Amino acid sequence: MNSLRLGLWLSGLLLMPGPLMLGMPALAQQADPAAGLVLQPARYRAVLGSPPAPGSRQELDDLAILRWNQRSRTPAGILHSWHFLNRHLSLFDAAVGADLARTSPHLVAGLPSFVARAEALKDQLKDAAARPRPFLNHRDLSPCLPLEMSWSFPSGHATWFATAALLLADLLPERRERLLQVGLQGGYVRAYCGLHYPSDVVAGQRLAEAISQELIASPQWRTFKQQLAGERRQLLEVPPAGLPLLVD
Repeated sequence: MNSLRLGLWLSGLLLMPGPLMLGMPALAQQADPAAGLVLQPARYRAVLGSPPAPGSRQELDDLAILRWNQRSRTPAGILHSWHFLNRHLSLFDAAVGADLARTSPHLVAGLPSFVARAEALKDQLKDAAARPRPFLNHRDLSPCLPLEMSWSFPSGHATWFATAALLLADLLPERRERLLQVGLQGGYVRAYCGLHYPSDVVAGQRLAEAISQELIASPQWRTFKQQLAGERRQLLEVPPAGLPLLVD
């Protein structure tokens, strides 16, 4: 896929209506359902790969997309991006068609423990790659989200949203398509607003896919999933929200 086509693809998805940020009530503390689950960085280094070298063809493609996005941003696209600023399971409410915090409090309280394992692994790999953010090396880039100075590769938002979406899709396969679209958009906004190179976003999504396979195969996840059988039934019995697919 060439850089212009990928840029159009990234930005086009951003113009679709996304879920709104909703407040989440405090939940009772519960034991860590992912206790004992340890992800080994060595097995994921090859999955992640290395960031594009400075001045390489891939980095030039990255920059072409970022500059095209910057020229073509719209107020609606920027507002949409801000909806994904904070990593919250409430952003998947519209994809499920229910208020997750109210309908499935144990899911909302426990699932972040599994996503946290992915985040910890991502942080180790990100520190090893040590790729600076695009706007630090290219002063013509002006992000439309708050600046972050941590390393850039892979995107933490892309990893978090894609991992959360894949885990939710395993719990609710009936909503899989909708959930995965939210998971992708949580990463795409980072390139749309210039916080990450597109290759950072793709790497985070690739890492999330590999990590989620290990998480879903773990005995901790199987136990957690069994414990959520009642909440899953309740989510699927919620009256239809009449929400369209996020992407045609």
